[in-house]
Amino acid sequence: MKRSLIVLAVVALLGCQTVPTEIPDVLSQAELIQRAQESADQENWDAALAYYQAIIDRFPEDRSATATARYEMAFIEYKRGDLDAAQAGFEELLGMYDFEAETVPAWPRVLAIRLLAEIEEERAAGSDGAATAGE
Repeated sequence: MKRSLIVLAVVALLGCQTVPTEIPDVLSQAELIQRAQESADQENWDAALAYYQAIIDRFPEDRSATATARYEMAFIEYKRGDLDAAQAGFEELLGMYDFEAETVPAWPRVLAIRLLAEIEEERAAGSDGAATAGE
């Protein structure tokens, strides 16, 4: 009985983590950001990514929002453990600073550089461990 309740709770929790198939056009940028953050807080990564992508698609002229969304998307991939996707996302974000540094906030750049360094450290530690394990 107790195990059934635990399984039911897990299924209910997973069922709550839906990904929007269509994001209403009437949502403002602030509403999209709020939904993305709420989804991320619930570790509903796919929904958060969908909302951040909607910000990029719907508000491309707002470079601050676009940079923030790109950072958050790469950070989600980092949290998920997809280092390749995270690295690609951070590098894409850093590319924005090559041409439009005046129009985007500095904080995403600073954090992206730090996380890219962490990714490199994680990869180096992983390859060191693999070499040691193979000996």
